[in-house]
Amino acid sequence: MTHTLTWETDGLYRKFTGKIDTFEILNSNFKIHAHHLFRDIKYIINDFEEVTCISVETSHTQIFAKTDEIIANTKGDLKIALFITQEAHLPVAESYREDMKGNRFKCEIFSSIEDARKWVNE
Repeated sequence: MTHTLTWETDGLYRKFTGKIDTFEILNSNFKIHAHHLFRDIKYIINDFEEVTCISVETSHTQIFAKTDEIIANTKGDLKIALFITQEAHLPVAESYREDMKGNRFKCEIFSSIEDARKWVNE
């Protein structure tokens, strides 16, 4: 497993490490959506700081956005913060953020964990 989940009072902190791919992210998302704490959280912080390789195409971000919108119909509002420190990973994050525009789940990209936490707690 190349990610860990830490359930917090109002949200989830998910840390990815090493090499990740589309299936890792999708499987993690489905696991989160099925968790009993998911319905009550207000945010997810996705920490990609220690990711060495992302095997995700920008076209795959449409799949993430579509599945998120389906879940949003029963979940309601949610903030998704992407903590990205490596410039090479930004195009995929920006593609996902663009795909999420107009959805109930809101997405933003941050270069510091402090800024991500500030946004999800606003």
